Amino acid sequence: MIKRILKFLAVIRFSNPKKNDVVILYDDYWLKKLVLRDIDSTTIKCYPDTIHLTPTLVVRTLFHIEKNDWIQVLTNGSVKSFISKAYLRYILSCIDLTQAKVVLTFIDNSGLFWSLSRIDTKRTYYAIQNGARTTACVRDSLPLPPHRNAIISMPYFFCFGQRDIDLFTRYRHRIDNYYPVGSLIGGYYKSSVLSEQKICFDLCFISQWHAHFFCEIVGDDFCSKEWKRVRAGLDKLNCFLLKFIEETGLNLIICPRNDNDADEIAFYRNIYGDKASISEANRKDFSTYRIIDRSRLAIALNSTTLSEVFAWGKKVLWCNMTDDEHFEMPEAGVSYFHCDDYDAFKERLLLLLAMPQDKYESVTCRDARYINNFNPDNPPHEVIRSRIMNILSEPH
Repeated sequence: MIKRILKFLAVIRFSNPKKNDVVILYDDYWLKKLVLRDIDSTTIKCYPDTIHLTPTLVVRTLFHIEKNDWIQVLTNGSVKSFISKAYLRYILSCIDLTQAKVVLTFIDNSGLFWSLSRIDTKRTYYAIQNGARTTACVRDSLPLPPHRNAIISMPYFFCFGQRDIDLFTRYRHRIDNYYPVGSLIGGYYKSSVLSEQKICFDLCFISQWHAHFFCEIVGDDFCSKEWKRVRAGLDKLNCFLLKFIEETGLNLIICPRNDNDADEIAFYRNIYGDKASISEANRKDFSTYRIIDRSRLAIALNSTTLSEVFAWGKKVLWCNMTDDEHFEMPEAGVSYFHCDDYDAFKERLLLLLAMPQDKYESVTCRDARYINNFNPDNPPHEVIRSRIMNILSEPH
């Protein structure tokens, strides 16, 4: 208990958030580096990272809490629901004190952001997609009605492509304005970062390893089920991939998911031994993209990176050996494999590797654009920045 209290006290800031025209909710590194650059901003990091505590904020938060919420907690004792709603009003009060015109987030699946974007009519809220979206994102991970986050609802969404629009629409989510501009980080890399193009590797395996996928998984909640599915998919893919490189003699490089994670590296060493190379991960230096640029084909379960590089014309393969609906990507056509059959897997890989590059791009260009609408002449970071600049140029 004492440790928890000390931890809570350590994140308290006895000051109001700084005034700025732009507020970033949650992580700010990529938005500051790629989009805002010279535009000043205030980052509001939510609990447990930071809690602002001032008399002004306390009064504003209490004032913002709706009468019905007070009635419910007093009559029904619904404390947990009240705390959630009070925290929402607290964050709204923080944003109010900044006097911002624009609120940005790179965590597009934040229920807090969705709610703020609907109750705050004073400013513009932009969500920027940070990962490939699946049925788990638009259905299984969401609470049931009448919870306010049962429906994804926000005014503006910079998404990867038309596939995301169709997916969200199919499950009746409410996005007022979609902007299918492609992936922010991948788009920046391909349009603005110089990279060596010399091919050195046959296959690049994009890791999706996380410790919780391979520990003892107990329970039957959404997270437990998701971890079990991912582990089953990755186990089968590793099994097939190891057999493939042993039989063909082709070289494989593995791009770790995490920077300098000894457990992740040990996991792959235990499977592949010296039959595969493992690259040095450095997300901020775009290490995975750089390796893929030097590889003939990129392969993964359903990594977001596949969607990004597919739009560049790179050969890729989504591998859904367990035929799990959560890992489906039929829109990728020949670059999507879903079968628990090693011989068919081997045949598909050899087909893709042997296919001339111009033919591959001709066959997949429409599918790739549908998944990730990347335009090198108008990359995502510039489109988003332009929208922000338009709003900032307007008088308060």
